[in-house]
Amino acid sequence: MNGYYVHKEPVLDRKKGIIGYQLCFREARQAETGLKWPVLPVDGRVIEAVAQGGGLEKLTGSKSAFFDASLGMLDLDILRTLPKGTVFQVTGRDGLDKDVIIKSGVLRKQGYRIGVGHSGNGMGIAPLYQSVDFVRIDSLSFDPDQLSSIVAMFQKLPVKLAAYNVQDRAAHDYYEKLGFELFEGPFFIQPAEGAEPISSSQTLLMQLSNDLRANRDVTHIEKLFKNGPKLTFGLLKLINSAFFGVAQKITSIRHAITLLGYENLQKWVVLLLFTVDRRDEKVNPLVERAIVRGKVMEVLANQAGVKSVVDSAFITGMLSLINVLFNVSASEVTEKMNLAQEIQDALLKREGLLGTLLNLVEKMDLQEHQSADEELGILGLTISDLLSAETDAIVESQLFLGAGMA
Repeated sequence: MNGYYVHKEPVLDRKKGIIGYQLCFREARQAETGLKWPVLPVDGRVIEAVAQGGGLEKLTGSKSAFFDASLGMLDLDILRTLPKGTVFQVTGRDGLDKDVIIKSGVLRKQGYRIGVGHSGNGMGIAPLYQSVDFVRIDSLSFDPDQLSSIVAMFQKLPVKLAAYNVQDRAAHDYYEKLGFELFEGPFFIQPAEGAEPISSSQTLLMQLSNDLRANRDVTHIEKLFKNGPKLTFGLLKLINSAFFGVAQKITSIRHAITLLGYENLQKWVVLLLFTVDRRDEKVNPLVERAIVRGKVMEVLANQAGVKSVVDSAFITGMLSLINVLFNVSASEVTEKMNLAQEIQDALLKREGLLGTLLNLVEKMDLQEHQSADEELGILGLTISDLLSAETDAIVESQLFLGAGMA
């Protein structure tokens, strides 16, 4: 991203579908191992870097971008290069500024949207709150009684309440009952009661993964796919997507096996577990997070020079969230899929090189960079390597979620 690293968090609606992404940028030149250097408010330099990197759609596709905006940004001409529907977020304190109120009104008339953070500093409903689209509230900054009264106050206004830093499913359910409409935080990667059961298609995919690892003959593998037409269609659609960049059009399962080989085909099968029975993977945050984890682990394994685990790294990253998809334990997954020992050790005990890589991407997800020194040291990598890999994986995953899978 031309001198910047990017991290994005999905903004989810009540159906847990993605409606947009909170984008966070850091300057690459300020990255230092062990330091959590500041997230930048979006300004002209950041927007120029995004444009030079291929545009906002490279990061968010057709979904809205949510930016933390600096005060001086709201009247920049370069804002007009961003898609309509982009959300500019200011602090509650800035919302007291008359110029901010005027500039926000102009932007809204031009098709942009405004969000404001509520800090609970006793100033009540400032003038800007009455003419914005979203009010964002840090769920960790208030106790339940305070949140209840805050929601009651804002429900009088035509705004959507967004809770961020939502840590778990129980917190999400509580905030939803209070009246929040949008949610941001790691709650969606936590297992939930009542998750979807393993479907017949997904059971067959697990069997396929076992058979590929056991090197069963091509005719047997092809027959399994033919017994599940949905799998054949899904796999061909996936393999031919821009995400994987296969040079030639693959027209059959036998063609895929011949061109890719069993080891590579197994990656596609694992990814298909997340998408085969999903109506729209573009709004499922778990799909994207699994892809990013897999790609980051794959890239870092390459950079660390541990070529022997590169293919396993992608699969391990994906499968680290399979227990959330099915609400089963990691041990059940490893048992059903007869996974290689090094993958089992990583998923169940966080051991071995794959375990180190998995620990690292989990800290990346939570933005806990300051605690990643041990893993980076073991791998001989830097915080810049990690953030660069994440930025590239975000762009690549958008290929999968965008036109390539339409």
